[in-house]
Amino acid sequence: MKKKHLVLFMAAIAAISLIACGEASNSNKSDSGSGGKPSSPFRYSLGTSSSGGNFYLVGGGIATVLNNALPEYFTITSEETGGSTANLTMIQSGEMELGIAMTSSLAEAKEGTAEWTGGPMDKVRGMIALYPSYMTMYSLSSSGINNITDFNGKIIGLGSKGAAMDSVLRGAYEIMGIKPSSIYNDGHGATASAVSDGQVDAAVLFAYPPFAAISELEATNNLNFIGLTEDQQKQLTDMYPFYTASTMPAGSYKGLKDDLPTVSEWNMLVCSSDVPEEYIYLITKTLLENNPQLIEIHKSLEYSTAENILNYNIPLHTGTIKYLEEAGITVPDELKPSEYQK
Repeated sequence: MKKKHLVLFMAAIAAISLIACGEASNSNKSDSGSGGKPSSPFRYSLGTSSSGGNFYLVGGGIATVLNNALPEYFTITSEETGGSTANLTMIQSGEMELGIAMTSSLAEAKEGTAEWTGGPMDKVRGMIALYPSYMTMYSLSSSGINNITDFNGKIIGLGSKGAAMDSVLRGAYEIMGIKPSSIYNDGHGATASAVSDGQVDAAVLFAYPPFAAISELEATNNLNFIGLTEDQQKQLTDMYPFYTASTMPAGSYKGLKDDLPTVSEWNMLVCSSDVPEEYIYLITKTLLENNPQLIEIHKSLEYSTAENILNYNIPLHTGTIKYLEEAGITVPDELKPSEYQK
């Protein structure tokens, strides 16, 4: 009799365990393929940059917009990081779901030949176009530097060591016959201070103006902004298709009295291919259809439109493609990932 009771008791325990396991396995699932809400919000990380940079500001704003609009779907945390290359590395390794990166970094990630990549980054997918950044070259007015050919024999600041701009421009200078005496590598704020102190002769960065560090420098110094000739623009855009010949408008900075010919590249919100299609579709739709809220974060986000997504140079996430197709936008084959199915 006792043995019979023990068998019944053990059977009951097994049944309860099976039920519990079934509930646990479904605890973070949504209605498959229907865009249904998860039983609890997904916790996603969004990589930005160091504090004070545009990526940091924009990433924090995007996280706030999504958390406010979709609280039952996501809890998105914007993370302070080392910028483009750090964000792409963490997306590839699975440590992060979303991040901001420049198209120069995306080109290196796709090819996988740059030292920082460790090989092609096949998990990174395009999602939203954010805004273009102008190549901004500046020096103290007293430096006498008026053209990049004047960089010969000078100390030039190229931002953080190993970042895409640093490696790309080192290669470009070699091809163009420009020979600085040395390259100074540090964050853009520290580089601006080094220009002020005379440790650096000229600095280069890509930014949507006004960039805070430059504006702060102009408060106590007269600056000279260095443009490109048509031939130099063509050299750069021929070498690097992610660059576009552009003009930075007069008045972007106090010392910029005339339009300045330069090149630009895009800053993009990217994601992991591991994130399901329905959720990237939802994020894409929410951001693009709430553009006025994005512009409140930073005026540059007026460029964050569906059409500008076609400026990507890596494959898009299938969730973004779904949104574009619904909007009547034809997605070129080169922007479709291997997992895309019509």
